[in-house]
Parts: sequence; C-alpha cells; structure tokens
Amino acid sequence: MDSGTSAQLVVLRGNSGSGKSTVARQVQHRFLKGRCAVVAQDIVRRTILREHDESGAFSVALIETIVASCLDRGMVVVVEGILDADHYGAMLERLRRRPERALFYAWDLSFEETVRRHQMRPEAAEFTVDNMRSWYHGWQPLPFADETRIDATWSLDAAVERICSDLSKQAQ
Repeated sequence: MDSGTSAQLVVLRGNSGSGKSTVARQVQHRFLKGRCAVVAQDIVRRTILREHDESGAFSVALIETIVASCLDRGMVVVVEGILDADHYGAMLERLRRRPERALFYAWDLSFEETVRRHQMRPEAAEFTVDNMRSWYHGWQPLPFADETRIDATWSLDAAVERICSDLSKQAQ
C-alpha cells in the first residue's frame, strides 16, 4: 500500500479467537515498515500491565494514548481486541474523531465458532473454553460507528482484502 497515506484508524473488535490479531498483522504487513501500527488490547492489558479487563482499567487510557500518538505521527493504526462496548466504547468514540478516516469492523461469530477457531491457534493452551465463555458477549454494535459486520462466512484473507480495499478507497 502507499507509504504516503495519512493518519487512518482501523478498529477490529470481536470475541476471543475470532481472527482479529491475525487480520491486524496481515494488514500491517501491507504497509512499509513504520507506517502502520497494531495496538493489541491483549498486549497492553495482559502483557504490559498484567491487568484485568474491567471498567475504568488503566489499559483503556493507555491504549488511547498509544493510538493517539501514532495517529499524530500520520500513521495507519489498527486497534484490535475484544474491546467490549461497555468498557471501551467511550474511548473508541473519542479516537474516531481524531483522524479524517476511521474504519470499524466487528466479528459476529457464535460462541461455538470462536471456540473452534481458538483451538487452531498456537495460544490455545493459554486459556480454557470456560474462560472464553466468561468473556463472550455476542454481537455488540457501537452506536456511534458504522461497523462492517464480519460473520463466519468471511475468510481471514477476505477480511484483510476488504480492510485494505477500504483503506485505499478512503485515501483517494
């Protein structure tokens, strides 16, 4: 993709195991190094902070700060994670207003499908189906964004192609 694209925000939301992280990494690899940042909720919350996902958690503010800094540098920023509407909605709404372009995508998969996909991941042993059940929230549309709904019929490649196509269209 064009290395001269202006700041754009891409938000990938959905339940654990749906494919968001894989899609985010593949989108990032379409850009020259240093042009596209992936901000992963799990990396910020679980790795950097070792924090539980709860209302008012510091990870929400830290994600917002990281994304805002990258957008201010003119980067394409892909934010990915479960990003529960109750805990992250207000932050995502503020971020949506920062760049000229903001694209939102949300995976809408059954619990059974997320479990099936999770079992194929290298991280499958890191948490149980019961953990996943406690995190599962089903379809949670954001009231302030026109989210592209990605269901089980979409392949990971199709999601990557759609996002990259949408980024290219908006950049023109």
